[in-house]
Amino acid sequence: MPRLLLRRCPAALAAVAALLLTAPCATAAEPSAALSHGARSGRPAPTDGRHSPAPDPSRHHVARFEHQLARSGYVSQSGTEEVFDLNRRYCEGAVFSAMWPNIQSPYIITGLPEVPGQAPNTNPPATWRLRQDEAVVLIGTTPPPEEYFSFDLTMLNGSLPTGPVLWTSVGDPVNNRTVRTTGPTPYNQPFALVVTGNARTREEVNRMLASSGLGDGTNNITLPPAMFRLGLDEASQQFLLGTRTIGPDPGFEKALDDYRAAPPIRVLRVRPGSSSADQTTPVYAPDPLPVPDLRVSGTGATELDLNPTLELLRQRIVDRYPGYAAHDLTVERGFEESYPGLQDNLVIDPPTTGVGALSYDADDPITQTFGLPDGSFAVTYGTNHAATQQASYSSVSLYADAKAAVGVAAKNNRELQGSARDFIPDQRDADKFYAWAFSRAGNAGPSGPHVTALPSAGSDFCAQYGTDRPVDMGTLQVVARAYMQPATLTRPALSSLLLDRVLVFTPK
Repeated sequence: MPRLLLRRCPAALAAVAALLLTAPCATAAEPSAALSHGARSGRPAPTDGRHSPAPDPSRHHVARFEHQLARSGYVSQSGTEEVFDLNRRYCEGAVFSAMWPNIQSPYIITGLPEVPGQAPNTNPPATWRLRQDEAVVLIGTTPPPEEYFSFDLTMLNGSLPTGPVLWTSVGDPVNNRTVRTTGPTPYNQPFALVVTGNARTREEVNRMLASSGLGDGTNNITLPPAMFRLGLDEASQQFLLGTRTIGPDPGFEKALDDYRAAPPIRVLRVRPGSSSADQTTPVYAPDPLPVPDLRVSGTGATELDLNPTLELLRQRIVDRYPGYAAHDLTVERGFEESYPGLQDNLVIDPPTTGVGALSYDADDPITQTFGLPDGSFAVTYGTNHAATQQASYSSVSLYADAKAAVGVAAKNNRELQGSARDFIPDQRDADKFYAWAFSRAGNAGPSGPHVTALPSAGSDFCAQYGTDRPVDMGTLQVVARAYMQPATLTRPALSSLLLDRVLVFTPK
């Protein structure tokens, strides 16, 4: 597979961004640790409509940790944290598809240097191999107050420039309800995150972090050798560590922009040292960590009793636009769960949906592609999954081009709140629903605050990035997201949701 040097712009290196006890038993995947310390929702309020800058813990925590590494005979290499804009990368030709990015949450990706002598990474520095006794360590500050953030470890096999790729989650993410920090809240607090598959390495790294003042704020993510091939040779698998940050609390918008622009996180690739010049050979014997338990989605509670109101909402939307023919689109499960998808080798190869874009913290139903010519519009509608307590964050997003799958527009649960009252103001449960129009009909189509005007079907999407890579803006797809059910701290059960719906209106 060809190597990919990812670029921020045609002339610059683009790195990418993020994921990571005092006691080895307190892992991010274990509910006891997550709930006892991490499931806190306290949000500091801005004092003047803006954010108060969080203190940067990196200097003293990192210095202490590096001192501990040297004392323990470990060596380290520094990595990077940067936003990875899939829309831009597609237009610049760096990726074969944007793969339905959440444009409201530009991903921060952790980049790692290669170990001297290893087999080259396929997509450096976004993806990396890991020696069986190595660990990836992040030390820094958690994001500012927001509806949702997570540190996600994934496996990505294949070439991003040419595709297809197999992209699967490695267990549950660490999110803002499960993260361990040294402070009283999950936000703007010192933390550490450790990724490894070796029990001895984890125990030693955790001990060093505890001696550095981060014992209460250390999070462990397991890379289980039972499911993944660790190593630095050509046969080993490659991994990607990413951070999602979504929905800043009022007054913290700039704080989140600043966090994304310069993530206050130091990345270290650490391993036990050796006198050998060959750094690809493990020093420690295999000591495989077991596959952690997955959080169980769903409580048994559903949105299904709201179905009569959903049907009424559909009829009211259709009746509002008598001059247009209405066509219903099916929104259906778009992705397989990661571990079954890994075993079945379900690759992403748009327009066929696959497994890799699905995190174990999210449900992502998707429509088939549909045409939306100039003069027409689409109305997305359904239950607001955050308002029904089935999710902490939900959204509806619009994508263009069956293969490019670039993000064009998105609205989240806060923005959607109250929009269904345009059609069902007389219904008691109106605020548990939403209805939002994406329009190319101009003044002849829907109007008001709950309408997004789309660029023409013939517009040049990549012009905004200074390139001319073609994107078919007339062919669209809708993705509905639902992240982290408050009661379970993972995605809702798909069977508990009323699936989001889409109506496409064309002139009669």
